[in-house]
Order: sequence, then C-alpha cells, then structure tokens
Amino acid sequence: MKIELVSNINMDSIKFYLKDYQLLGSCDFGNYMIDLIDINSQLHKSEAEIIFLFLDFDELNEDIKDVLSAVDIFIENTGKTVIMNTLASSSNYIDTFLNIRLKQELNANLNLVNFADKNQNVLLFDFSKLLRKSNFIDEKYWYMARIKFSKSGFESIARELSNLLNTYKYGSKKVLVLDMDNTLWGGVIGEEEIKLSNDGVGKIYLDFQKKIKQLKGLGVLLVACSKNNYNDGIKGLEHINSILTKDDFIIKKINWNDKASNIEEIAKELNLGYESLVFIDDSPMERSHVKEVIPNITVPEFPKDIYSINSWFLSVVEDFFSKISLTTEDLNKEEQYLAKRQRDFAIEKTSYEDFLKTLNIEIEFQINNNEHIERYAQMTQKTNQFNLTTKRYNIAEMRSFVESSFYDVISVNYKDKYANEGVTGLVIVNILDKYVEIDSFLLSCRILKRGVESSIFSKLSKLYFDKDIVGFYVETEKNRQTKKLYETHGFKEIDKNKFIMSVK
Repeated sequence: MKIELVSNINMDSIKFYLKDYQLLGSCDFGNYMIDLIDINSQLHKSEAEIIFLFLDFDELNEDIKDVLSAVDIFIENTGKTVIMNTLASSSNYIDTFLNIRLKQELNANLNLVNFADKNQNVLLFDFSKLLRKSNFIDEKYWYMARIKFSKSGFESIARELSNLLNTYKYGSKKVLVLDMDNTLWGGVIGEEEIKLSNDGVGKIYLDFQKKIKQLKGLGVLLVACSKNNYNDGIKGLEHINSILTKDDFIIKKINWNDKASNIEEIAKELNLGYESLVFIDDSPMERSHVKEVIPNITVPEFPKDIYSINSWFLSVVEDFFSKISLTTEDLNKEEQYLAKRQRDFAIEKTSYEDFLKTLNIEIEFQINNNEHIERYAQMTQKTNQFNLTTKRYNIAEMRSFVESSFYDVISVNYKDKYANEGVTGLVIVNILDKYVEIDSFLLSCRILKRGVESSIFSKLSKLYFDKDIVGFYVETEKNRQTKKLYETHGFKEIDKNKFIMSVK
C-alpha cells in the first residue's frame, strides 16, 4: 500500500518503522496547507492510496477549521482517503494557562471528530493516548533537527498507524473465542469458589468481563470454548457477580473435546474462515495445540502476570478488533447468526425447495444509493466465496462509482421471516454505448442458495433491456462455486471466462 505523509513537523524518521508500506515523500512538512489546496501540487498528483496528515498541536499555526476546509477541498478533488490524528499538547505549559490550553485542545478535537463523522474519506488516528507514554518526546533532536519524537515514539506511531491501515485494508476480526477457567474468572468452576468480585483478584476478572461485554456491543461475536462439564460452565456464567451471561455467547462449546476440534466446528457453524477468529486461553499448552492444528487462527499470548490482563486485552482489541467505523450489519451480527440457526433447523425438517417457499423472501434493489457506500466498500473487501471478479474497492472508489454517470452500483437488501439481513448483495455495472459490463458481482454467504442471484440477473435484464450484458469470472481458490453462474443464467462464453447475454 502506498502512503503519502504530510505534516507540519519533520516526520521522515517514521519510514524506518513502516517497512511493510511504500511511504512516499513528495511534500515538505512546512507547506502542507498549500499542498492540500493547490490542485497542481505533488500531493494532488500522488499515486498514494492513503494520505497520512499528521499535525503537531504545539506547532499548529492555523485554525483547525481552516485545516479541515483544506482537507475537504483535497478530498473533493482527489477522492482519496485521509488519516488525521487527534490533537494533543506535548509541551509543559505554566499552570496558569493550563485550562486555556486544554479548552483549545478539546475544541480542536471536537471539530475534528465532527468532520470525520460527516466525511467517509476521513479516518481518525488516536494520537492522544500515545503521547501519554514516557520518553515519547526527544527534546535534543527537536532543537537540533526539528525531529520531535524519540525512537520509541516513532515506533508507537508506526504501530498504531499499521493497525489502522490493516483494518482499513482487511477489516477486523469477527469472533472472540474464550476459555473459561482462569480466563473469564479465577479458579476452576466445580472444584473451588471462583474469583469474581468487586475487590482483590476477583476485580481483575470482573473488569476483564466488562471489557469483553463492551467488545460484544461493537458487533464482535463471543464464543465459549472450555474443557469442562457443560452445567459447571453455565454455572460460572450464572455467578452472581458475572458480567457475562450464557446469552452473551453465540456458541458454547463446553465439553471435554480437544479445543482445536471445537474451534473447527465453531468456524463451520459460523461459516467463517479461521482468520476471522481470535482464541484466548490462559493455558500455554492449549494455545500451542490450537496454533499447531489451525495455523490461520490468531492466538495471542496470555499474560503471566494476572494484574496486567486488562491492559493486555486492550492491546489485543487494538491489534485485532479495531473498527474504522460500524455499519448496521456489523451491529446485527448476532441477530444474523441466530436467524441462520433458525433457518438451518427449519431445513432439517423439510426439503430445501419447500423450505425456500416458507421463507417469505423480500428483495429490494437500490441503485446508486450513497447512504451505504461504506457497506459497499466493506463487502468488496470481505466477500470471497460468491465474488465473481474479487475486485477490492475502498470508500473513495465506491463513491466515485456511485456518483459517476458511467456506472451503476446496484445493491441488494435481503429480508425473510427470520431476519432483515440488510445490504447483502452488490453489482457494479460499467455502462458503455452498446453494452454493459458487470465489473463486480458478489453476495454475502448468509444468503447463498436462495435464488437471489437469479433475481439479480432478472433485474439486470430489465434495467439494460436494450443492451448486451457482458460478465467476467476470475477464478480463485474460494469462489469456484460461481464458475458456472453465467452459463446457468443464459450467458454464452465468448472468450475464456468472458460471457455475454445478447439482446439479439
């Protein structure tokens, strides 16, 4: 990924800590306002996908509103995504002026947050929390070369930026798989009185559960995976002080099977790849075995010092569960899974054809709706199984499609008697003179094998009744189920993996 760094101070040293990215450097740190506004500047012509605008609050000579106006102009002209940091003072000011400085910071950050909320091309980088760390500032190099941060300071900034960029590109993890004994509480349920209380060691686990509960509120699915008697495990979750309840866990694998086998079943039930799961267990042996059997799963090291569990967990959340934004679909993950289980149960009791008839499926098509651009981009990034071309687009690129007169972005809203799944299908169509090309065609795995693809082709035929429709298929390891899709819907192959439905 190509990144352009823009700043009001010398940030060149960060390139040594961002080796996984191509860091471009066409802009001098003193001219960032001109670079943002001037459409002929190198910044406007940059090949970078992401612009990282780092502003040092102490050296900020412009009003933050003027800076935001310049960023707005830049985004409007380029469509690029801009990462901006929260603002914090690093200098020691005389106490008399402390309140004034604090108000300035708060007002500036309030403007920044409001701006980001209204602009999907702006991502926020939380710099304030990093600055609290000791030895972050290097005063010697600041006065010698205008290099403000120490080695550890630049490392911290680079790490935070990398997490944000990875989330932007790949999305965050979806499932937290949790051991129970000596993880969710102290001790072994069924053998001793567990530690879970408002004081002492019990408070550590109570606070840990609170943080997990908060994470669940952001759309992360919780799964219990514990070697225990099922009733004992449930008893632990019914403890008078427990923050987490049995209903907080979408799946509960509480048995004596090995945990790797349980996790394989969990992934299958959720219809997710192992790369979407994070497994937390206090036992080094269990962690080692799971990592050996399931290489793609994320297994963080559990802290040996129980007093550091909560600070450690915050770093786990930052590394793997950070969300750039939340879509409605993110917040409804649990509801969607429960609906899936209900459907699966119904299928077991009847034939699949008869089952489909009972679903009362409702499909709504929307064309060039700019309210769901974020979700559209998210789908292109995450959908693999039913994705005919596997093209990946960011928010800015999706917006350009929606606003272009040469493209139609057709979204599919799916609803049945069990749940409203929201935006679960997407087709991007390139409109040409005599024909149209299907640039992207993808469906969420949640609605596969329900005839939605046939409804989409029917819609396309009606929309472009006077044009030939051309489609493409790019084979990957995960999308082979879609290989015959065009042929089964009346398209003729005219070249390798190129198909046409002709109006003639």
